[in-house]
Amino acid sequence: MMPSMQSGRILALDYGRVRIGVAVCDPLGISTKAVGFIPRRSDDQAARTVSALARQERAQAIVIGLPLHAHGDAGANVAQVRAFVSKLQQHCPLTVHEVDERHSSQEAEEALRAEGRWPAAPGDVDAKAAAIILRRYLDGER
Repeated sequence: MMPSMQSGRILALDYGRVRIGVAVCDPLGISTKAVGFIPRRSDDQAARTVSALARQERAQAIVIGLPLHAHGDAGANVAQVRAFVSKLQQHCPLTVHEVDERHSSQEAEEALRAEGRWPAAPGDVDAKAAAIILRRYLDGER
């Protein structure tokens, strides 16, 4: 069941072992923008950084990609993401929504190629994948 449509900015995350891609939407949830990445040294450090960024962006909620297997089952990486979400919720009072992120990195690479931004700088794929995850969430709410 999808939550009801929210007004306000939403922060999206593409969680990775090295970097966490970040994107935001406008307050009406119409457009998404890749804003960069957070270097991930530890989940605690990353959770504090995401919490500060959510305040800075005046986010009303957070969306995070859930790395499901191709056939839709959860694997070990899902447990890592959920452990991060638990850590994030210790630092940030916002609701965190999980979204299927399957193929988002490949879509991000294709989009960057189409934009003539390939080879991409470190973090560009992560940020673009976060924007794709956010778009999926927004489209799913409509």
